[in-house]
Amino acid sequence: MRFSLLALLVAAGFACGGNGDPRGRPDASGDAGQVGGADAGDDSVGNLCNEGWFGGGGGPAGLVDCESGGALRLCGAPMLFRPTEQGFALNAVLAGGDPSGLTARVRPEGDPVWLSPLAAETTASDVAQWNVEGLSPGVRYQYEIRGTSEAGEAAVMYSGSVVTQRSKGEPFVFALLSDSHIGPDSGWTNQGDWCTLATVAKAVGAASPDFVLNLGDMLDFHEFGFNDPPPDAMYTREAYRNYRVLLGDMLGNTTHFPVIGNWDGEDGWFSPNNIGLSRQERLLYMPGPSPTTYPQSGSPAEDYYAFTWGDALFVVLNVMSYTPTPHLLSAGVGAPDDWTLGSDQFEWLSSTLAAATAKWRFLFIHHTVGGAAGDAEDSAYGRGGGQAAHVGEQARVHQLMLESGVQIFFYGHDHVFTDMTVDGIHYSEPGSAGAIWLFSSDLTGYKQSWLESGWARVAVSPEAVQVKFLSTTGQVIYQYEIQ
Repeated sequence: MRFSLLALLVAAGFACGGNGDPRGRPDASGDAGQVGGADAGDDSVGNLCNEGWFGGGGGPAGLVDCESGGALRLCGAPMLFRPTEQGFALNAVLAGGDPSGLTARVRPEGDPVWLSPLAAETTASDVAQWNVEGLSPGVRYQYEIRGTSEAGEAAVMYSGSVVTQRSKGEPFVFALLSDSHIGPDSGWTNQGDWCTLATVAKAVGAASPDFVLNLGDMLDFHEFGFNDPPPDAMYTREAYRNYRVLLGDMLGNTTHFPVIGNWDGEDGWFSPNNIGLSRQERLLYMPGPSPTTYPQSGSPAEDYYAFTWGDALFVVLNVMSYTPTPHLLSAGVGAPDDWTLGSDQFEWLSSTLAAATAKWRFLFIHHTVGGAAGDAEDSAYGRGGGQAAHVGEQARVHQLMLESGVQIFFYGHDHVFTDMTVDGIHYSEPGSAGAIWLFSSDLTGYKQSWLESGWARVAVSPEAVQVKFLSTTGQVIYQYEIQ
């Protein structure tokens, strides 16, 4: 039997924050968040770094033991996904109790009248899900998840808010994370720094963006080998649940969009069975837009998709699941120019960009569809960002971006902050939100990069797009604006 998150954090013995953290992370203390019910989604995880906990004295009382069973309660905050002009979807994971006993209700923020409660759809034995419809575009709604307490009384398990899809002309802010590398077992040290993700998530939540995209490598399975798939679906399930708990109340108040990375268990050179084991858990615990959510459609596996928000088009791509050749650094297999989106995804990308009418157009992917880094191995591994703009299939993607007016290509993988322009297109990487490896220029080949953890804040208006790279201390490392 695997350990619960609480037990794993105790076992890890990390000293995060304060004198135990040489990078000097910020104070993660703050308000208790939106919690209405005991143990559900409180801010204790966000305070772990500040308190130097992880193994010290039993830990904060509110940290959820997601494996304990027993009374009805949530495992972390619920997740918001698939926002449209008319509604949104909500996914809650339970630490105990029957998910079919939960209901959700919604009202415009500040309105005293709640809409009729909705019964939960049970998508797994520990997952409740709702599809909320009949709402208005560009409005922030408050929601509550309700259940029955041990005393048999109605109780609010969680309260949060969400913004529906904005129309043209409306300014908004979104956030970017990448490479959090959260595994199923915090006792395995060669994975992401859980304190960094908790700290970054708290900062993102404080900025109140409409939504956040994680550019891939949400998870980590180093304990099974280098880019090896997890041998059982339970490991992926536990990693996604750990990732969700560490995001804290940000997850319950900011819509989440996922991007597939090479450590997320769905690489194209894995067997169909291994890919399916991780994919089925992602669809349950980290769902994204379905092919019918937005007019731009996408993959039935929810691993590439597109949508508009305000005056911007967002196109999310998956370079990992459609490349059949292994790329494993020291194994020497694969080449910088044999990465691919696959014919179906590339044709979908081409038609989506050809039909675009939005003023601002952004692409999101774990790494370029090619590589050009500091050495041959790292180039074959897909590193290098804009340096690979004319390598392999990325050259075709780059030409599509030029022809269709894409302004920014956002990516991850290299665990640094960097930005370069190629033929007027920005290739921007927003650091890492947990990866313990920050790669220097001898590996990445970048002439300018910042070896810091953090995130990116992107403000979009009809007149301009402003991109800010932010460290875990809140420092603006770099910024640029497109008008």
